[in-house]
Amino acid sequence: MKRKGYQKSWATNQLKALKDNGRLISSYPYPVQVWRLGDQVIMTLGGELVVEYSIGLKKLYGSDIFVLGYVNDDMAYIPSESILNEGGYEGESSQMVYGMPAKWAPGIEAKIYDEMKQLAQKAGVKQISQ
Repeated sequence: MKRKGYQKSWATNQLKALKDNGRLISSYPYPVQVWRLGDQVIMTLGGELVVEYSIGLKKLYGSDIFVLGYVNDDMAYIPSESILNEGGYEGESSQMVYGMPAKWAPGIEAKIYDEMKQLAQKAGVKQISQ
């Protein structure tokens, strides 16, 4: 099958990276932050988040927190575990558009929540549920 558009561009760029570097990237530093401005909690995450992250963080920390995506980096869609398992554009192939070598590994959602919980604890933000 002949590929066009972003798939062809992605394949060409991955082959060039492989030729130039002898390998493709196998991990990516994912930026997250937790801020407190007075009583307002702001949780920031890189990339184009799916809505499940906002819903999940609000369940953990309350509906008054402010969740922002696209902060400090825009490397790809950041899928939830369910979207990653479903496949489709956000879970399976959107990374090609952003030039990433592969889809995110299973467990990405848990890793992100674990890091957010650690940062929230350091910032003195209390969980309202487990």
